[in-house]
Amino acid sequence: MVAIAYRQARIEDAPDIHALLLRLAPEIPILVDTLEREEALYALIRNCGRVGESWVALDEEERIIGFVLVDPEVIERHYAEHEIFDLRYAGVAPEHRGRGIFHALIARVQARLVPITIIVPPHNRFDTAARLEKFGFRPTDSHGGERAFRWEPG
Repeated sequence: MVAIAYRQARIEDAPDIHALLLRLAPEIPILVDTLEREEALYALIRNCGRVGESWVALDEEERIIGFVLVDPEVIERHYAEHEIFDLRYAGVAPEHRGRGIFHALIARVQARLVPITIIVPPHNRFDTAARLEKFGFRPTDSHGGERAFRWEPG
């Protein structure tokens, strides 16, 4: 059994996270059909790595095999009051699934004890909605076929 290591994502992880996210794009789904969309995705990954709330899972060779990208919501923030995290993307390489990596990554974000929101696209192939509910996320208002969830600490 291969040991999995976890650490906070860093800005220099962006190329490896981006490559894995592009592999997973059809399953999530993410539209990356133009250079502009792909560049916007890369910018989001870099920003999430810069913020310090995102996590990566590493195999024994320190390759990124999973990630959770978190972007603090700034609309309601004022000097760390009313902080909310937007979980933007999460995924695990197909060859490493079924080992609890996804759950371990989500648990690391939940450990900060800050409310978390996430929107699941209608054609998501990971059964993410059901998995999130197992982790304590509750459905909220949804629009346009997307499903929105929120997790509250405590």
